[in-house]
Amino acid sequence: MSRRWWAAIAAGLAAALLLHGAALAAAASRASTANEDDLGLRAKQERFQAAADRFYESVMAADRNGIFYTLRDAAATAGDSVLRRSGGELGWIAVDEALLEAEAAASRRSEADRLLAAASKLRLAADSLTGGDDALWLQYRPVLKEDARQLVIAWTTSGASGTGTAEARMKTLQQHWELVEPSALLMRDKALTEAMRDSIAYSSRLLTSHDGTRTGWAVQSFESLSAAADRLFLASGGEGGYLAADALPHPLPPHSGGGWLIYTIVPLICALLTYVGWSNYRQGQHGVIVLPARPERPSRNGVVRK
Repeated sequence: MSRRWWAAIAAGLAAALLLHGAALAAAASRASTANEDDLGLRAKQERFQAAADRFYESVMAADRNGIFYTLRDAAATAGDSVLRRSGGELGWIAVDEALLEAEAAASRRSEADRLLAAASKLRLAADSLTGGDDALWLQYRPVLKEDARQLVIAWTTSGASGTGTAEARMKTLQQHWELVEPSALLMRDKALTEAMRDSIAYSSRLLTSHDGTRTGWAVQSFESLSAAADRLFLASGGEGGYLAADALPHPLPPHSGGGWLIYTIVPLICALLTYVGWSNYRQGQHGVIVLPARPERPSRNGVVRK
């Protein structure tokens, strides 16, 4: 292979190296920007969680001044447009409703229970954005399943003649569900949350129905309610639920996926350039190549033509 071919190969490899380096730099820049966006979102989620926790603690301590200021801070952090990119839209509507409910209850001393319920909703919703698989609202799955089991026991024990115990247990279940519904709307698909809500509503209607055939339907609806809780709480990102809000991508290493190429091509290019330079030096002083004289063609008669 001639020296010109070696030079062309070296130039091509050098160009490939430059293109590869530019691609790596662009990828690193995109990864860095995405990582900064994720970290910014995470910081806003943590601020919302801290504000909701302070509001809940003020309610538990019955601190009237603290309730006013912490509720104001929670409402301000919850209104951030960047923060609302995480979670479902219906979840943020439920958060806004909980804030309005807390504001109304805080203005009246007689509604302490309502204020505590609103503060609990906000705390669970804020924690769902940062808690991941350890979020507080996920701990309500066994609570709701136990409520459904107690419904079956109360219904089969009292039957159609006495539904007071079953209705009381249903009221408890509804209260537990209302606490976690904003979190479920934030972190799970709308269809799963609506299925749970519809199952509770259907079971509640059966308890107050005067239809004589409702006995078997009621037990079946309570069991379906427990199954709906399993589907809702155990759903993952690939099964209709939202991805965990704290699943942040890890920063890419400086030469991720292409470092081996750099360390392979660079020595090869250096070797080729060294060889071409050495060949040029051997065949011509000061970089000037002296080409051999072109051979003359002999004539047919053996006389050299000039």
